[in-house]
Amino acid sequence: MEPNKNAKQELRKNILAVRRGMSPEEVAAGSARLAEHLCSWPIYQAAKTIMLYLAMPDEPHLDKVISHALSAGKTICVPHMRETRGLMDAAIIANLDDLVVGKFKLLTPNPATLKLLDPSELDLIIVPGVAFDKDGRRLGMGAGYYDRFLLQANKAELIGAAWAAQILEKIPTDDHDRPVNYLITEDGIFTRR
Repeated sequence: MEPNKNAKQELRKNILAVRRGMSPEEVAAGSARLAEHLCSWPIYQAAKTIMLYLAMPDEPHLDKVISHALSAGKTICVPHMRETRGLMDAAIIANLDDLVVGKFKLLTPNPATLKLLDPSELDLIIVPGVAFDKDGRRLGMGAGYYDRFLLQANKAELIGAAWAAQILEKIPTDDHDRPVNYLITEDGIFTRR
C-alpha cells in the first residue's frame, strides 16, 4: 500500500475516534452554533441553490440550516448515492419529509420522488469531511463520492463543515483532491490560508 494511503487511513481512524466520542448533547449544541454561523454568513445568504449533506450521528447536523434555507426560498439539494459506489447526484428536496431512511440507517432522498439538479447549477456546497487542514484540503471517508462530484460543480463556492477538533495543520492529499475555500465549525467560519 502506498505511504499516502496508509497515512490517510491512520488519520481517518484517529479523527473518527475523536468524533465518535462526542455525546449527543455536544453534537446538538455544536450543530446549533454552526447553524447560526452559517445562516448569518453573506455567501450563504446570497446563494440561491445550496447542497447540504445529511449528517451521520456524530457529524455537525444541518437540519436547522435546511429548514432555514427552505423557508428563505432557496433550492436545497442533498446527496443521492448511486448504485455505483463512489458516484452521487444532487437531489432536490422541498422539505425534510422528502427524506427516508436508507443505507447505513442514514436519511436519504426518497427514490420514489427523486428530482436531480445538475451540479453546475449549485451556488454553494457544504462539504462534510473526516478532517480538513488550514489550506482547505479535505480527508473524506475514502470512497471518493465528493472528489468526483465536486469536479462537476465548477461554479459552486465550497465550505467544509466539521468540528473544530477536525481542523488540522496539514493532512495528506492526492492530486485529485479539490480544496474548499472556507471552513465552518462550531467556533465560526474561516477562510482557508
